[in-house]
Amino acid sequence: MTTTSATSATPGTTARIGGRAEAVLARAAADDRRRARSDRAVLWAGTAAFGGAILLFWQFALGHIVNPRYVSDPATIAGRIGELAAEGEIFRHVGVTLGEAGVGFAIGSVLGLASAFALAQTRRGYAVFEPFLIGFYSIPKIALAPLFILWFGLGTAPKIVMAALLVYFVVFVNTATGIREVQPGLLRVCRVLGASRRDLLVKVTLPTATPAIVASIRITVTRAIEGALLSEFVASTQGLGYLVARASREFDIATVFAGIVIIAAVVMAANGMLRFLQTRLAPWHGGRVHG
Repeated sequence: MTTTSATSATPGTTARIGGRAEAVLARAAADDRRRARSDRAVLWAGTAAFGGAILLFWQFALGHIVNPRYVSDPATIAGRIGELAAEGEIFRHVGVTLGEAGVGFAIGSVLGLASAFALAQTRRGYAVFEPFLIGFYSIPKIALAPLFILWFGLGTAPKIVMAALLVYFVVFVNTATGIREVQPGLLRVCRVLGASRRDLLVKVTLPTATPAIVASIRITVTRAIEGALLSEFVASTQGLGYLVARASREFDIATVFAGIVIIAAVVMAANGMLRFLQTRLAPWHGGRVHG
């Protein structure tokens, strides 16, 4: 009788335990969501407070530290941005710079990926190429901008080349690093199991290198914009770099700061969009890159 009672009571007991476990899990999930909302609220509040403090210091105090003739204030800069937008000048220069950066980004990414996959397959090939890569990468890119302008003229070509150059090195180094992180033992086991060269590339090497590739592509979007701007600063007739360089020659400080603010906004928007895509394509990766 005792055994029968205990046995008959087991399903009810199990159901109660299961119900309590579900309730505990639900409460834990709700607590996690509340903490996440609280953390986001604190983050946004802290960011807004810090940004507001910078703007207030800039507006009311910076002119007492630096000569006011060489420092514009946020209110004047905002008004100048509004004037440039009304004239359509901002959109024209932003379009030119983004066009140059976009073409350079595409060229540099394709060349970086192709050469990394070609060379990283053989350790000797990468070892031969690496010293030249390090030596060329150590050259200040601003020193190359005048040469590119002499070689390719004042059009968009030198800006595209500079943007592609900055993108290429970062994509190449990180892709090659990701490929070389594949364990040789894993490749040998896959070969023993009958995997072809294509299988190894598509099913082993590429998934291993994908986080590094995605992170490097995200960071090189800003490098491409930087490359286009460098060449525009040296010699150009359009683009955001030209806008800032022209204003600085004319001692138009408000336009100089307006151009800098616009450049920062464009770079932050591009980086934010790529970071969002990275969380969708490689959510397990923290985004650390070399270069």
